Amino acid sequence: MRIIQTIIIVASLLGSPLSLANPNYAERSEVKAMVKRLAAKGLDSSAVLTLMSEAKRLDTVINAMNRPAERKKWKDYRAIFLKPARILAAKSFYQKHKRTFARAELQLGVPVEVILAIIGVETYFGRNKGSFRALDALATLGLDYPKRAKFFLGELESLFLLAKEENLSVTDLKGSYAGAMGFGQFIPSSYLAYAIDFDDDGRRDLINNPVDAIGSVANYLMRHGWDDAYGIASVVSNAASSVKKMESAIVIKETGSELMEQGVKGIPAAWAQLPLDVLGLHGIKGDEFWAVTKNFYVITRYNRSPLYAMAVTQLSEEIAKELAL
Repeated sequence: MRIIQTIIIVASLLGSPLSLANPNYAERSEVKAMVKRLAAKGLDSSAVLTLMSEAKRLDTVINAMNRPAERKKWKDYRAIFLKPARILAAKSFYQKHKRTFARAELQLGVPVEVILAIIGVETYFGRNKGSFRALDALATLGLDYPKRAKFFLGELESLFLLAKEENLSVTDLKGSYAGAMGFGQFIPSSYLAYAIDFDDDGRRDLINNPVDAIGSVANYLMRHGWDDAYGIASVVSNAASSVKKMESAIVIKETGSELMEQGVKGIPAAWAQLPLDVLGLHGIKGDEFWAVTKNFYVITRYNRSPLYAMAVTQLSEEIAKELAL
């Protein structure tokens, strides 16, 4: 008895009540409201509550959310993804699924190398899909991470809808600390909205089926406005005055001609009438500046970080060279 009392006292002094370590999420008011919404869409309330009672709070998820790789400077972030081994892995993955990539490019208008780069950055071509149970990750972030609780509670709700629609087991689904799953790391709402059955087998399987994953990544970019008539990014100079904040979100609003009038040099002649922005990055050899197009913005719909989009862009260029695309 004294041991138990001591544990309780120590836990309270540390500000970590025992109930917080293993919360019963099914008792939370936010979950009860979610269950009502799901019931209105045909899900069994008791089954959802039972699953939510099994969800675990994962402090590792919160810690990872507070230390994203995208907080690194570009010179350090780039080194994670632009490696010869990843480019060679892209070549191997491409050779296995060459026809699928060709069909995705033909039907959906997204270049092979860009699809490859997305999957390469996200999961190293399926090698690192994530080991967190999506139920636990999304419950933790939706109910114990106030900064983004609304967003992740919505993803938790989408997880149940996805499981119903695709006949999946909620407790079997695994992914990243943010609840993203499969080769292309789709969060549940994106899975519902943009996943496609690219091999016509009656299922949208982004977890184990690379064919569906390839088509779905291309479909995601296409649906967000990818235009193969545009390029993605091109290095420019004399552009520091056109960048309000280094390594920050881009806003595609000024044409190439307007940027040239501001003194920016090196913008491709073909981009003179295209809407662009200038992105500033902290590179290995100092600050660097890039003119970026609508397609760069589309990549940031996949991941909001401009560092992510530049990693995808540069990896796609290296892949294209390797594959002679």
